Amino acid sequence: MLIVAGSKAYEEAEWLLANGAAEVYCGVPGLPNHRDEDQCLKDDAEFVRIALMARARGKRALLAVNEACFEDSYPSVAARVKAILKACRVPVIIRELPLLHYLRARGVKADFIISSLSLVFNSRALDYYRGLGVKRVILPFHLQPSEAGRLVNNRYGMETEAFFHADFCCPNMDPACRLDGWLKAFQVCRFPYTCGGRPHRMPEADVPQKLDQVYDTFHAGVKYLKIIRVNDFRDQQEVLKEARVMLALLEKGVSRGEFRKLGEKLYFSVSRHGGRTGG
Repeated sequence: MLIVAGSKAYEEAEWLLANGAAEVYCGVPGLPNHRDEDQCLKDDAEFVRIALMARARGKRALLAVNEACFEDSYPSVAARVKAILKACRVPVIIRELPLLHYLRARGVKADFIISSLSLVFNSRALDYYRGLGVKRVILPFHLQPSEAGRLVNNRYGMETEAFFHADFCCPNMDPACRLDGWLKAFQVCRFPYTCGGRPHRMPEADVPQKLDQVYDTFHAGVKYLKIIRVNDFRDQQEVLKEARVMLALLEKGVSRGEFRKLGEKLYFSVSRHGGRTGG
């Protein structure tokens, strides 16, 4: 498996690519991507610098355009994406099907990657996306590896990517997410729901379940493992190291039980998971 890591600065991208990531994905302010601007690069020029640096190392940068936007924004989005691609040929992560059609109609040529936010849940969707220049599909959080077999092993040779669940597993259906910034009142995954007169929250997978997800994703044949962007880059550095060790264990062919046992030790050594035990 190859690691894809989110980056919000040139220096971060440089470190990630030097320490195990095969690709970095980035958003830029003003182009719709599923993060607030404090988790984006400074501008388009910084993205181009990252893309050229990645290419020089035999690796890649991916441009994130993975959020909804209003139709009257399409011309400006298309113009900026086209300008970036003229400076550096990179894949584009996209969410909205109408925007994908618009970009193609305006002559934007790229290897498109379908975001998990598009919720591709079955192989019939690949029949449609194949004709639109799509080269990869990022699997939704909620699709189990056992359910994704026909997506992963599809007849088109289309690549698949999955989140590193040992690090992060969203309990909410992605398209309803509004993150922590704008419209915080509508952050659905934080709503308490009432049932039988008592408040309940959306459940989240426990650690063994998260580790099983990583184990099964690897053995299903998914090619790319995704590590998300976060505010504290030190946390992301720890998670990348954690992912590399887990992948090394999987490549050695450890059993599920052994992977769970060793994986839990790794999991609780990462400060982002709230249980640092190492230096």
